[in-house]
Amino acid sequence: MSAPLLEEFGRGDAREREESWRYSKTALRALAQQDYAVADARAALPDTLLEQFDWAATRGRRVVVVNGVFSEAHSDISGVGASVTVGESAGNAYSIRIDGDIERPMHVVYANVPSAQSSRWQANVEVTVVSGRARVIEQFIGAQGESVLGSLRRRYDLADATQLDLVSLCELPESVAMYRLVEARVGAKARLHTTHVLLGGRLQRLDFQVDLAGSEARLESRGVFALRGRDHADTQLDVRHLARDTACDVVWRGVADARARGIFRGAITVAQGADGSDAKLSNKNLLLSSSAEIDTQPALEIYADEVKAAHGATVGQIDERALFYLRSRGIPLAVARRMMVTAFCAEALAGIGDADLRELLAQRVQAVLPAE
Repeated sequence: MSAPLLEEFGRGDAREREESWRYSKTALRALAQQDYAVADARAALPDTLLEQFDWAATRGRRVVVVNGVFSEAHSDISGVGASVTVGESAGNAYSIRIDGDIERPMHVVYANVPSAQSSRWQANVEVTVVSGRARVIEQFIGAQGESVLGSLRRRYDLADATQLDLVSLCELPESVAMYRLVEARVGAKARLHTTHVLLGGRLQRLDFQVDLAGSEARLESRGVFALRGRDHADTQLDVRHLARDTACDVVWRGVADARARGIFRGAITVAQGADGSDAKLSNKNLLLSSSAEIDTQPALEIYADEVKAAHGATVGQIDERALFYLRSRGIPLAVARRMMVTAFCAEALAGIGDADLRELLAQRVQAVLPAE
């Protein structure tokens, strides 16, 4: 089971990919011991799943993929206009081409629907932004039942002077495990803004790999994982500055309760010749239980001159002094703790310009936080 995950996905040689798995200590043994059938791409979507993504604000601009296969029955792209083209090739491979500004976001949904036995699916998606500014919302959902393992590889290619705002919500039940590889190439003077929210799941692994390939390319990456029970989320971020005057600003937050485990590794490389680059990375984490665990590792490699770079990471508990201040103002303990954790996570969502979407994501995060 581990071999396909390592060999079919990732960048660099097998040794490098295996090293990232070794550091994270994300155990694949339990998955490897399980027999998986091919997931049913014609599976009916339960009403509980339909309710999760049937947002009035994105009707007419929605692509739905069920167990790795494009679902025409649940998709609706009647409102996207001529600037967006959705294509399908042989196998579970799809392409989205954006040529021109999109005022309202595309909504891409990946639904995990269980079968009578454990099942697995795999898909590849290519998104090309040829011109203008695009907004994409990705949503990963699943129904409780027999185990489902999803493997998804996505590539984003931003042409020069384009912009992509990507918001990704991965909210899974404990019966679903998912591996996601996101590869992005950002051209000269192009802008990539991303916000990732990771909630639930038996196991989530996100490999986010970005090449700032053109001069003055920019990346702004925001993310948060909120875990409880025995949830496991593993995030591997790899940003490479390959051209002059490129910049990245990375802010991620993590929260773990009960016996959950979170991993964050943020690697930034400034290649030779990428003079004038500006790289910033901040990762802060909260442990809400003595049995929870969060491992964080910032990594910075610089091979160029005249570079500005800063990184930092922390793992701690709720500030007792701030908690005491709130309680001294008459706020009950449970309410005060929840307020502080909510505010801590909200920092990662602050950059989302759509207020309704920002509030929806905040509500999703709050729903998994402990009530006491």
